[in-house]
Parts: sequence; structure tokens; C-alpha cells
Amino acid sequence: MAETMQARFRITERDYVRAGAVFARPTPRFWAALALFVVLGLGLAVWGPHHQRAAAFGGVAGGLIGGAVVWFGVQPWLLRRHYRQYKAIQQEQVVTLRDDGVHFTSADGEARLGWDRILKWRHSPDYVLIYPMPRLYHLVPATVAAQGFDLERLKDALARHVGPAV
Repeated sequence: MAETMQARFRITERDYVRAGAVFARPTPRFWAALALFVVLGLGLAVWGPHHQRAAAFGGVAGGLIGGAVVWFGVQPWLLRRHYRQYKAIQQEQVVTLRDDGVHFTSADGEARLGWDRILKWRHSPDYVLIYPMPRLYHLVPATVAAQGFDLERLKDALARHVGPAV
């Protein structure tokens, strides 16, 4: 059996908001659909029937502006509010990397995620998100590296057992 790694951490409000942005990061499929929407909308705005041009341009502009407002304004505001209400996320947590998976422990409980129970994972330079369900993830901040927790080893194990990051 290989040596286990363990680290203690607290998720800050900043961590929670920034990890929420990693969670919501658009996929290549989303970008392709958005590009198609913009191209078709602009095509209709330029070459479509005269009475539909303004509506097509307004739809494209409104969609892009609305998406930006949600991404840069509404989402961070909601995440900050959720963090303040979600007292359990503010407690100290422990992450342990073992041969059989990743374990998370806090004062309220424990989550043992065997490799076969991890649906997917995602990462950024500051966080690793581990998903046992499509919209539920465990957050490992990169700050655990200061305690000797090898994030690259965690990412390598996830890639080997779960597949590439999404």
C-alpha cells in the first residue's frame, strides 16, 4: 500500500466563489452552441428580412449582455450569499488521498469517495473539484500544497482512475 497524504483546510468565501466559477466554466460544447447562436443571429440581422433584422440583432446583443451580467454579477453575488448561509462549508475539513480513493472529513461527517464513485473532476491552478454527482463537488484548494499535500499526485490519480479532467 502506498503512503497516504492528508491535509487540513478551510474554504473561504473567496474560495467558494472562485470554485463556483470553475464549476460553471463553459465546456467546448457550450462555446460551439454560443458561436452558432451568434453567427446565425448576426446572419439574420444582416441578411434576413427587413422586419426581423432589429429583433435578431437585439436578441444576440441581449443574450450576450444578459449572459455577462449573470456570469460576472449575479453568480458571484449568489455564491457569496450561499457561502454565508452554508455554515458546514466554513468548518475545517480534512482531505486524504488513499489507494482506494479520496476521503473528506469534517466535524459533521465523512465522505469516502472510491475511484468508482467519482463521476468526473475538474481543476484550475487554484482548485481541484471532485464530482460524485453531476452538480455536487468536493473542493480541494491548492493551498493544501503548503502542508506537503501533492496536488499533482492527486490529479494524476484522478486521471488514471476516473479519466481526464473535464
